[in-house]
Amino acid sequence: MPYGRHSPGVRRRAARECDAARMESGPEAFAGVAFALFGAGLLVWTGVCVRAGEPVADGVSRSAGTTLALLFGVLFLGTGCWLLL
Repeated sequence: MPYGRHSPGVRRRAARECDAARMESGPEAFAGVAFALFGAGLLVWTGVCVRAGEPVADGVSRSAGTTLALLFGVLFLGTGCWLLL
């Protein structure tokens, strides 16, 4: 068989795999946007609270609340960006 020619079965299987990849990209993009928006919102909210001198979380020390909020904000934002790549 010459190079570049495939049987019809190989072409059909490649087409199915390509369709499956396209179908999975929609939910992945949605999850990426959701994670990125949540992470960015958490970082902005944390920054506003810290700048105003308000506690970031109720019942937790300011340093612990700020540290955890920043950590999770960066984590969610990074995960969202990774999903969008």
